[in-house]
Amino acid sequence: MKYADKEIQEMEEFFKTADLPETIELSAGSVITNVPAFIFSHLQIIKLRKGVGIFEVFYDRLLQVKEKLSATEQGVA
Repeated sequence: MKYADKEIQEMEEFFKTADLPETIELSAGSVITNVPAFIFSHLQIIKLRKGVGIFEVFYDRLLQVKEKLSATEQGVA
């Protein structure tokens, strides 16, 4: 399992204070057009389906967004 309650809580805390853009490009051809809705839905899924391997991709995508936002805040984008 890639994540547990601690990782979910850390993810929630990060996104509560993060400056969220309306859109973000995760990779070529992968654009999120409503970042706040994306974050909300993905957090709900990882909380409800914790420990179910097939749903780990939702955590992975949240992690990608978090890393992109962190890089942007540090001027690395």
